[in-house]
Amino acid sequence: MQTLERVELHLIDQQFEAIIKAGELEVTAPENEIYGRSLGTIRRLGSAMLSMSYSEAVMSPEAQQAKVEFFTSVEEGFGTDIELGGGLEVRDFDVRPVIDGRVMAKDLRTSISDMTQAGLECAAVTLQSDSRFAPQFVRSVWDHTNALTVDAMARRETPYNTRIVISPFPEEAALESGDEYWQKVGYVPHLKRSFVQLYHVDKLGQLTSGSLSFDGSDKHKLREVLLSYGVEIPADETTDNWLKYAYVDTLSVDGAKYLATEIADISGETRVKKTTNTVDVTGKHRPLMERVFSESYVHVCESLVRGHQTPELQQLVRQLARYAHTFKSQYAKSLYAMQRDTSSFTKEDSIVLHELLVYSAIEMMRSLHLGENASLLYDSSSETLQQKIGAFVSEGAISNRTYSACGLSISAGGGEGGPQGAFGGVDHGEDMYGPLDFQCRKGHWNRRPPNTLIAECKTCGDSLKC
Repeated sequence: MQTLERVELHLIDQQFEAIIKAGELEVTAPENEIYGRSLGTIRRLGSAMLSMSYSEAVMSPEAQQAKVEFFTSVEEGFGTDIELGGGLEVRDFDVRPVIDGRVMAKDLRTSISDMTQAGLECAAVTLQSDSRFAPQFVRSVWDHTNALTVDAMARRETPYNTRIVISPFPEEAALESGDEYWQKVGYVPHLKRSFVQLYHVDKLGQLTSGSLSFDGSDKHKLREVLLSYGVEIPADETTDNWLKYAYVDTLSVDGAKYLATEIADISGETRVKKTTNTVDVTGKHRPLMERVFSESYVHVCESLVRGHQTPELQQLVRQLARYAHTFKSQYAKSLYAMQRDTSSFTKEDSIVLHELLVYSAIEMMRSLHLGENASLLYDSSSETLQQKIGAFVSEGAISNRTYSACGLSISAGGGEGGPQGAFGGVDHGEDMYGPLDFQCRKGHWNRRPPNTLIAECKTCGDSLKC
């Protein structure tokens, strides 16, 4: 059986239907959430860290969900490496639990449709202050609608058990607002990366999902590909609305995976041969990814809930701050501020560390993929591993590498037009000790090297010691 389904607007919650029809943005973002960030997941794991022992918490369902999101960010981000010639792809299949007719996250408490609803609410709030975000808001509408439809499929309320949709690169939006803007949102303009999304429910009610990338997205070619599978998309339909069209069928799980892979393979350009699935790279080095997560990332989660830095997080901040003079200023200033004040820890702090840990793990996987000796990382102590985390961020920052994944774009260095410092990074005018330019007690201005104190005024010789 092969059919075409066009999702109807009534599947969306009534408040979102009103938003779409009237263009009124009355919603507010869920508390403590920011678009493209995993704050809800981070907080749930942080709460588990407080109520359980460390060993119990890192094995908890809350940790499994946080780990999935962390690993996915690394795998998708690594796949956007501009220097590796587009030879990387993301091909990932996963099994999701279904509880009471709703597809659930790995924490077994949060439904995927609740997560897409929160994402839609955050997108609506972002749109209030940035009209360029409108295409992403539209996509968030269809993401949420799709999640609700998959819930219905899991409840066997549909005449099919397989659903495949395509999330194409936002061609029209990129032409209107520019590639740089959409890269910051999390897209990959230099590859024109798109994704095939698969959802399949087996006879036991278990859901298999798939996310398969393809590059060189061209809506005219893609429309022909979809038409060959019986999915007709009007010629004037913007790519932002393509998520509301789906191929649906009744297939075996292997048949569904094969079909999704086939669609991804024939939809992309063929000039550059794909040589590596980034999921295979993280899988090969999973013990190391697990260490980064369990020895660093979990302490970000715990500190956010506690409202102050745990000793383990203080150690991570110190190691990152050692290299912060090579980072761009927003990261460097945040790290220095965290180092000076360990008695507080905010959601903004958690976002900085979330991004730096994802960035470092990408750089780590990149280095291992290119042949670095893995034993140097596997055999290190926790403190040494955190020092290497800082070093990997620095290496990527100095090389000005940027990665895009899961609604965010991360560039650890440069990008702000500032002068280059002696170490290749941007000269920020501040480090762990405070401003680099300062006055002595007599009013003479001094400038000291990054991360170095000077004993006396260079003009009058007055002591600068406290």
